[in-house]
Amino acid sequence: MKKRRRRLSSLRRRRTVGEFTRRPQRQKRRRTVPPNLSRVLMPALIAVMILSLVMIAGILLRSLRTKKLNGELAALHAVEMEKELSALPLEVEEAPPALTPEPPESFGPTSAPSLEPSPEAEETADKTRFHQVGGTPLAHMEALYNRNHDLIGWLSIPDVIDLPVMYKDNSYYLTHDFNKDRNASGTIFLDENHRFTEQTQNLLLHGHNMKDGTMFGRLVHYIQDIDYYRSHPFVRFDTLWETEEYVIFSVLRVPLDVRDENFINYFTHPTFLSDASFDAYVRQLQLKSAYAVPIDVKPTDALLTLSTCIEEDRLVIVCRRLREGESRSRLNDLVRLAQKQ
Repeated sequence: MKKRRRRLSSLRRRRTVGEFTRRPQRQKRRRTVPPNLSRVLMPALIAVMILSLVMIAGILLRSLRTKKLNGELAALHAVEMEKELSALPLEVEEAPPALTPEPPESFGPTSAPSLEPSPEAEETADKTRFHQVGGTPLAHMEALYNRNHDLIGWLSIPDVIDLPVMYKDNSYYLTHDFNKDRNASGTIFLDENHRFTEQTQNLLLHGHNMKDGTMFGRLVHYIQDIDYYRSHPFVRFDTLWETEEYVIFSVLRVPLDVRDENFINYFTHPTFLSDASFDAYVRQLQLKSAYAVPIDVKPTDALLTLSTCIEEDRLVIVCRRLREGESRSRLNDLVRLAQKQ
């Protein structure tokens, strides 16, 4: 019996050992990248990283170059303005030279002044003149104009923008700076279909919405924060011949889809056929504006429109020019009454 028990216990041990040997514990297999594939992927990843770094460096360099140029132009503009203002009292105090009439014989046959109105004068005599064109240019604009004859004006909003405005076409200054060097930041420019003339009632300016805040990059704050609008309601636009000041009365986001109920055609109105068409257009701007601003706009007012991209839409800011003798403090009070709508 003892021998039999020993045999049974021995047999059980063998079976137990045999079960473990027949059914070993399975180990998870590690997936390894084939050597050939890893040789291809590593250089590709390194190339992508290098390309990304180059692109980031390019964006930073472009931003620095743009800010440097803008700073130089703004400084030159400020210096020339200061010179003009300092010279103004001397010009006022200085007595005008005596005018001595010339004898009739001194005028040649081709230089004699004509008292007959020209055909152009007859054609525009009954039209409202919204801007001064021609004559003696502003001294602080002349130095900039001599550097680039595409200059048409200077746009400034305190703590927001202080930049030149160009006029050529609707593509060149999208990719070129004031010095005519290629630059993705571009330059502010007047729409080619809103050519600067005496009768152009609505001037439309374009600029990129740059993330670094250059060009029209800071305008997005107007639609994001009503307090920002209340703090920066006035816009100054110096043309080559005169200084104009405007107040913002409409801030709107315009979709590109003409079927959208918020779409408004703001880019084909350099002039208006009638007072009724002007009033209808202004009413649209006021109704679709992000803010209800109690500032009146009349058919005799000149308009200034700023346009830039905002995601897939357009951010449009519309201003009317201050009237002669109009109080800025009174307009400031009206701006403070603006409400979201």
